[in-house]
Amino acid sequence: MTNGIIVTCLLVSLLLVAWSAWHGYRKSVTSADYIVAGRSMPWWIVGGSLLASSTSGATFFGMVGDYNRMGFFTHWVILGIASSWIVICFLVGPRLRRFGGFTIPEYLAQRFDSPLLRPVFALITIAWMTILMATVVVQGGLIFHALWGWPYELSVSLMIIVICVYTITGGQTSVMYTDFVQLIIFVGAAVVLVPITINAAGGLGHVTASAEAMQPGFFTPTGGVMTGVSAMALFFIWFLGYLGHPGLLTRFYTVKSERDLYKTGVVLTLVYLPFLGSMSLVGASLRVMYPDAQDTEILWIRFAVEHAPALIVGILVATLAAAVLSTADTWLLTAASSVTHDVARHFRKTDFTDDQLKRWTRWSVAFLALACLPIALNRPAYIIEMMTIAYSIAGASGGIVIIMSLYWRRMTKAGAWSGLIFGATTAVLGRVMIATSDLPDWFDPILPTLVVTVLIVVAVSLSTKSSAEADRVFGTLLRKKPTGTHESSTGSGR
Repeated sequence: MTNGIIVTCLLVSLLLVAWSAWHGYRKSVTSADYIVAGRSMPWWIVGGSLLASSTSGATFFGMVGDYNRMGFFTHWVILGIASSWIVICFLVGPRLRRFGGFTIPEYLAQRFDSPLLRPVFALITIAWMTILMATVVVQGGLIFHALWGWPYELSVSLMIIVICVYTITGGQTSVMYTDFVQLIIFVGAAVVLVPITINAAGGLGHVTASAEAMQPGFFTPTGGVMTGVSAMALFFIWFLGYLGHPGLLTRFYTVKSERDLYKTGVVLTLVYLPFLGSMSLVGASLRVMYPDAQDTEILWIRFAVEHAPALIVGILVATLAAAVLSTADTWLLTAASSVTHDVARHFRKTDFTDDQLKRWTRWSVAFLALACLPIALNRPAYIIEMMTIAYSIAGASGGIVIIMSLYWRRMTKAGAWSGLIFGATTAVLGRVMIATSDLPDWFDPILPTLVVTVLIVVAVSLSTKSSAEADRVFGTLLRKKPTGTHESSTGSGR
């Protein structure tokens, strides 16, 4: 009976996803419908979609597991993301909406009058987004592996198929409406499950006392296991990583108006911190109940199966599946759109028709889904650790270049290229050094990387000249309304 209830909840969730995908398929008449939802999304849908995508299965698996091991040190991830939402919604989003394109590489290429910047930035983004997509597939595989004991490899492969079919069918319209529904599901599940978990561990007082006894400093900013420098590095990795994440930034191309972006920012800020903060108490509770657990990322499923009613377990499983899909579809569609719009279009001698754009994007979804499969099958690190690697590259390259390009007119093409190449290369080398050498615990190479990247962009820009076209595009970012001169359909903007 228990399995029947769980399966029923999961099927209901998947049926909602299937309906949304079909609804999105019917609405995706043009490539603009498929990629940017016809630029007609209301603010509450955009906000819900962004929140669902940034919460994801990583919250229920990775974040809970990280709190279990690292204590409140993990709070710096949440604070970095929350801070980035404020900057994105109030400072970045409105200017990107005025630009009115399809992808972030397209914006950078026109902003600096450098067509080659488009495919190069796209390829760097696709590389680190493949790592992110692999973490999502890992989350999906863990659901069925932990719940029913299915072989992990089979669980991962099945999740790849579901994600791929769903994203190919629906496009951006489907992604955003389904994300909103999925957000309601997993916020509701968290409201029910968080107090159940804390009570099962003996209550809040017992949890805090026990976790502190097991790991002194558990509830301090460093968790008792890291340093202040490490905390600062983690904050900036996620703060700048989100600023450089096209999967999030391109959502602002879909919104109806700039004014709606400010409403989105207020909602994200008010909802995100308390929701994600509650995961810290779940991680502490599970640390108390399962002190010797080897795999901390599946503990919440294990707890639910052992302590919660079957209906609650079913809701949790449906929640996890919804959270995984809400993130996977976003990142996969963004990366696939970049393959088509920013890489293939640059090297193709003739332009795409609208039908060809949609078809190539769908084939790119399938290709990228397969590309992340080997990483997911090997599961080289904990989920949050894998995501931190990806966001290190995103922040050091894209995050710095994007925010400076939106607000510093004097930034030049040479400055953008130098920041992109140095930031991405040094971030990768820094992660390799951490994995292969004995760096001190207090030192993270990302901090000097970020500082030097900014200095390089400034120095190179001040020593080179900006083009008239770059100045003109910067001017469009300051205007109240889109100029209508940028790519909005199929043939322009090569």
